[in-house]
Amino acid sequence: MFDKIKEVLGGGGGDLGKVPLGGFEKYLEGVDYPIGVDDLMAAFKNNGAPAQVQGALQSASAEGKHSFSSQDDVVSSLKNHLGGML
Repeated sequence: MFDKIKEVLGGGGGDLGKVPLGGFEKYLEGVDYPIGVDDLMAAFKNNGAPAQVQGALQSASAEGKHSFSSQDDVVSSLKNHLGGML
């Protein structure tokens, strides 16, 4: 899974807009699933997720996504809301 994230985000180093490339999984460190959006937002903040990633989670929540069953679920939702930035 982490390899796929790195592939999608370009591997490591660099910047795509303001969403850092590579290491996306670091924003999900320490997360146990299932997890609610409020707890996930707290994890994102604690792990230094950029504003765009936090905003994508808020967008998902506003559209009715209130919990996540797995890391794949989180990544899929974020990709949908970050659109062309990934």
